[in-house]
Amino acid sequence: MDRNKKNIAAGGFDGETGGRTSNWRIGTWLSGRGRFIICSAMLVVLCCVAPGVASQWQASAFGAGSQDSVKLVYDQINAGNFPRIVSLVSVLNNAGLVIGKLDENNFIVHEDSVRELPIEVIELPYAKDGINVVLTIDRSSSMTGKPLADAKAAAIKFVDLMQGDDRSAVVSFSKTPWTEVGFTSNKDSLKAAISSLIPFNWTAVYDAVIHSVKLITDDLKNRAIILLTDGGDNSSVHSYQEALNACISHEIRVFCIGLGLQPNSEAENVLKHLAANTGGLYFYSPTSSDLEAIYQAISKLLHHRYQVSYTTHNPAKDGTWRHVQITVVVNRNTSADTARYLAPYEPDPVDPIDDPVDPIDTVVVRPPDPVFEVVPNPFTPNDDGYNDYVEFKKGDESPNDWIVTILDRSGRLVRQLPPGQNVWDGRDKSGTIMLPGTYLYLVSNKDQLIHRGFVHLIR
Repeated sequence: MDRNKKNIAAGGFDGETGGRTSNWRIGTWLSGRGRFIICSAMLVVLCCVAPGVASQWQASAFGAGSQDSVKLVYDQINAGNFPRIVSLVSVLNNAGLVIGKLDENNFIVHEDSVRELPIEVIELPYAKDGINVVLTIDRSSSMTGKPLADAKAAAIKFVDLMQGDDRSAVVSFSKTPWTEVGFTSNKDSLKAAISSLIPFNWTAVYDAVIHSVKLITDDLKNRAIILLTDGGDNSSVHSYQEALNACISHEIRVFCIGLGLQPNSEAENVLKHLAANTGGLYFYSPTSSDLEAIYQAISKLLHHRYQVSYTTHNPAKDGTWRHVQITVVVNRNTSADTARYLAPYEPDPVDPIDDPVDPIDTVVVRPPDPVFEVVPNPFTPNDDGYNDYVEFKKGDESPNDWIVTILDRSGRLVRQLPPGQNVWDGRDKSGTIMLPGTYLYLVSNKDQLIHRGFVHLIR
């Protein structure tokens, strides 16, 4: 995603990935080679399923009839110990199953097109600090009978697979969303909440996503939503864009499951888009009988990752975005994904004085640095009449003739304010409102940078 994707300063995890296709389909894979059968000893099997079910996995992320057999998904990047960069990635085959037992020989890392060596690769068969997952389950009228019964059984299986510090919450939705149980590691409470679900009324998918996001506090690590629905939204108060923005701004991955949806329908495309733009995956389930295998697959995916670490070749603390590409090579098949991190920023030290001076008789007076006040920060451009604009106010020592330039998280130009204008309304040069996130502003005078900082846009 220009995941709309990852907007994390040094010290935080970046949830955004570049160029990710995140759509996975369960079905029959023929593609000229017959049914797909998992037989490689290199695979860490996600779940135990009957042969007839195992042969039905198909990963549409590779496209119809694709011959690719590996996919790398960039999950997180952490620059908190800069210049040491730590990334978490998942490696899957085209059935959506995790590939295990890889090492440094299977990965190639580039930062800003420079290959990084050496690298360290650690296979993590479990999630450090546990996972925190909201099980968001459709219980609209169309789920009556076997669909909801199978959905309950699948969600309960996911609960059974919880480990150590894992916690889950359960949200159901029909015409409105409802928290059945908040975050807990108590499996009995979770199972009781799931078992109590009964079908009713319409389908508020977008409201359910926003409701689920609000349950996930910022202190929770390894956060995700598993969203199951058998239809399109028909009763939400909120829009799809609002639901997407909520996930992106809180850096929450969404794994979407489309139960019996018409392929390439509007309902399915919405789920694909939501998964792709939040760093999750989309799974298609032709029937409710496939749900248990999907939930087991997602559990394995959330728990199994590779930690890829290196020391950057560029230790400069210049506050710039660095683009990292990790490539995996498995049996001559390759896949790559990208993320970016923001290097920490430290201003250059004051230049030393060349001429010797007498410290007693001489006083050196230096002009103060330009001072700029940015208010309010954060700001909320939602046209409610409160904090809709951010104003850049110069100090007394600042030059009179200056220009403000706004850049997004990847360093691309968003807006350059005309000379003399010191207010930004959160829109780009085309007038489109920008997504929530952190933006870099540069204040320049006659092509000379005199000040820089960050402004936070929230909705």
